[in-house]
Amino acid sequence: MKTKQLIKYSAALLGSAVLLTGCIEETFPENGYATSGQIAESPFAAEGVLTSMPTILMTNYTGTLGEHVDFGYAGIFGALDRLAGEVFPVAGNLPGGNQYYDRWQWVLYPCSSTGLDVNGYGSPFLYYNYYQFIYTANEAISIFSQNETPGPELGIAKAFRALSYLDMARLYDPLPAKASGREDCNDYVIPDNIKGLTVPIVREGMTREELENNPRVPREEMFEFILGDLNEAEKLLADYDRPKDKMGMPNLAVVYGLKARAYLWLGGFSESYANVPTGEAAYRLAAEFARKAIDASGCTIMTESQWLDPVTGFNKVNSAWMWALCQSVDTVINNLYSWTAHMAPEAIWGYGNGSQPGISVFSYNRMDASDFRRKQIVNADRSYAALAPYTVLTENEFEGKDGAVAVMAPYAVFKFHPNAGEKRNYSVGNVTDIPLMRVEEMYFIEAEATAHYDEGKGRTLLADFMAHRAPSYVLPVKDLVEEIIFQKRIEFWGEGIILYDLKRLDIGMQNGNEGTNAPSMAQITTNGRAPWWNCVIPLSAVQQNAALAGMNNPNATKTYKSVK
Repeated sequence: MKTKQLIKYSAALLGSAVLLTGCIEETFPENGYATSGQIAESPFAAEGVLTSMPTILMTNYTGTLGEHVDFGYAGIFGALDRLAGEVFPVAGNLPGGNQYYDRWQWVLYPCSSTGLDVNGYGSPFLYYNYYQFIYTANEAISIFSQNETPGPELGIAKAFRALSYLDMARLYDPLPAKASGREDCNDYVIPDNIKGLTVPIVREGMTREELENNPRVPREEMFEFILGDLNEAEKLLADYDRPKDKMGMPNLAVVYGLKARAYLWLGGFSESYANVPTGEAAYRLAAEFARKAIDASGCTIMTESQWLDPVTGFNKVNSAWMWALCQSVDTVINNLYSWTAHMAPEAIWGYGNGSQPGISVFSYNRMDASDFRRKQIVNADRSYAALAPYTVLTENEFEGKDGAVAVMAPYAVFKFHPNAGEKRNYSVGNVTDIPLMRVEEMYFIEAEATAHYDEGKGRTLLADFMAHRAPSYVLPVKDLVEEIIFQKRIEFWGEGIILYDLKRLDIGMQNGNEGTNAPSMAQITTNGRAPWWNCVIPLSAVQQNAALAGMNNPNATKTYKSVK
């Protein structure tokens, strides 16, 4: 996308943003969008700008892929979990099942596809989505900065911008990764000139000339910028009382949660920086802010009944969710551009019924027998009776009859359910809430961060949490941090979180091991972090930004071979 096209597209976003409230009584220009001055003076228009930020996360149909998973931030969640090998289709060769119903194929099959390369069809998906999110936040920052006394609106915009830059910093930072070393695979070497670089920072008010010569910034500079936004948001949201029907807006607890994520990432580095902490100092701050987030949120850990409810489980905001994308009939445009259509096996109208997003057999077998999270997973024997209390599918539908696409396979996960348990009417079933941040994540950050400098306390924190999941759970004697990450993988399966931890801690993929249930072309075992976890900037962006010439991450696909 050329710079002028991005600017034009972003201006259109601002124009549509002021119309989202639906009842603006002021007179605006006939071209459909307001000036920043008019917006700053109008409480109705200002509300529209606020609404635009969570709305674009749900409705950014960029068209970069030509695929039905191109539906904004939730589409990114799906891509990241497949990139990590945590989620993959398990439908296999059962009647009606087909792994290619899973439309995140360019991240599922990095050994056989070049979709993640600099000129691949998939690399623009992440890059342009995030910068369109950032542009919307920048426009809001420009508008709300005009107020004589900045209020919570500016803090909300700063938090949204920090969210996107934090994700991008972690995705594009080229950390050391090994190729397989096979003669029939590509090598992977990170040039010295890009080590420690993240992405260009696009600030509010930048000119076209600045955008066209905007370099990648070092890790320290990026996190100084992110934490600066979050520090300001923390001050501006200190007294903000978020309405219960505004879960799409970040509040003080969410800002603390974003700080906890940022410091957790910095804890993985031993380099000493002047302006941001690393190593143990950062881990201590991660634990501190995770605890602040827990306390400020007032949230409680999800119960078994909340988790496993086949009608409301993981489709409606509950007492554990700190931040969410709350969809409406207006933000769901059809049957397939939808999170639920891809992630819910019960959504008979969608891809999920045929692909059946599932979990690794290795992860399932490692789970404690008393862990209630096992109940949402089709067991090895495909027992409908075991799953029946936790699904709205009938036994016939479970067996691929009565209009259902496929027979349900072992290890398919019934975590995300259609709205109101509606399995056939997509206009109802697709209208779900999607978690952006749950309080459970803060418990895991606190436990892991603490474990890096106080193992005894870290063990206590994990044991306390696991009492909410598996009454018979016993902590292993060794490898506390690895165990915390494993339980976090189970807890946040499908929520787009775990890739950052695997990359930070250099934990590899194991889906190529003997006995795997991963589909063909996704049976991959890596030596530590996968090279494709260092995302590349798309060629179209490099061509429009002179400062990116010769500064991209190397292509990482085909550096390994799938076992099958």
